[in-house]
Amino acid sequence: MDTDKELKQERLMVQAAKLFYQDGLSMVEASELLNISRQKFSQLVKRAKEVGVVQIKILDPEEKRVLELEKSLKNRFSLKKVSVVEVFSNQGEIIRKSVGQAGARLLSELVKPGDKIGIAYGRTLYQLVLFAKPLNCPGLGIVQLMGGLSRISADIVATEIPRRLANILDAQVYYLMAPAFTKDRATRDAMLQDENIQATLREKIDIALVGIGNLSPEATLIRTETISQKERQELLEKGAVGDICGLYFDIQGRMVDFTGNQRRIGRSLEELKKIPFVVGIAGGPDKTQAILGALRGGLINVLVVDKITAEKLLKLEDGRS
Repeated sequence: MDTDKELKQERLMVQAAKLFYQDGLSMVEASELLNISRQKFSQLVKRAKEVGVVQIKILDPEEKRVLELEKSLKNRFSLKKVSVVEVFSNQGEIIRKSVGQAGARLLSELVKPGDKIGIAYGRTLYQLVLFAKPLNCPGLGIVQLMGGLSRISADIVATEIPRRLANILDAQVYYLMAPAFTKDRATRDAMLQDENIQATLREKIDIALVGIGNLSPEATLIRTETISQKERQELLEKGAVGDICGLYFDIQGRMVDFTGNQRRIGRSLEELKKIPFVVGIAGGPDKTQAILGALRGGLINVLVVDKITAEKLLKLEDGRS
C-alpha cells in the first residue's frame, strides 16, 4: 500500500515538474490541473530539483572566454587554480561581493576533512564568509592569520571573520589575540613571548585565504590607521604597490622593507609560502597593480578575480614580455 502511495507521489512530482518547467504553466495553473494546493505544488517542484528529476543546464556564450582567461592566468603565473567571475558593475561593493561569492565556491572545492583554513582580514574576505555554506567536512579548523586592527568596522574586524566562518563550517577556531601592528618594536617583541600567540602562529595551515590590499586611502590597513600616513608615504617612495597580511611588496613581488615591519604580528612570508594553497581573493581596477605584484612574486598560488581585472593583468604581463 505504501509502495503504491510513494509511486503515485513520484509520478505527481514528475508531472508537476513537466507542467512548470517544460510547458511553462504558472504555479496556479499547474496546481489546478493536478488538483493540489499551490503549497503542495511548490513542494513537489522543489523536491524534483533536489532529487535530480529537474536538472538545469545554462548555456553561457561567455563561458569559453572565462575558461580561456583562467587557463591563461594559470599558465602565465604558474598557479594551481584560478577562478574568474563576471561582474556587471564597476562599483567596489558589487565587485567585492561577486569575488567573495566566487571565493566561497572555490573554498568548498578545495577543502577536505581535517583541513586547517587560515584567514586574514578585509572587506572581500568578509563577503566570502557571508556567502560560505555549511560543508559535510568534519574536523576543520579556522586559524586567524594576522592580528586585529585598531579602528575598524564590523565587516573587517579580524576576529569576527574567523569566528563567523568557523560557525558556518562547524569548525574549531584559533584566534591570534594580538594587534596586527603594535605601537612599537618593544611591544611587538614582548607580545611575541606570549605562548598563546606563538601557538596560533605555529598552527599548520592547509589553505590560506588572503585579501590583496593596495596603498589607496581606502585600503583596509590605511583606512583604519593601522599604517600611519608617514609609513604610507615611505612605502610609496619605496615602490610598494600592495600587501598580503601586512607584508608589503613592489610590482615585481619583492618585499618592501619599511619601519612598520618592526611592529607587525603575523605569519612571515616564508611561512605563508609553505602553505599548500594560498588563495588570493581580490578584484577591481584599483587592485590590478597589487594583484600583479603578488602574482609575479609567487606570493599566492590560487587566484579569485573578476573578469575585467583578469584581462588587465594579462595585458600588462603581455606588455612586459
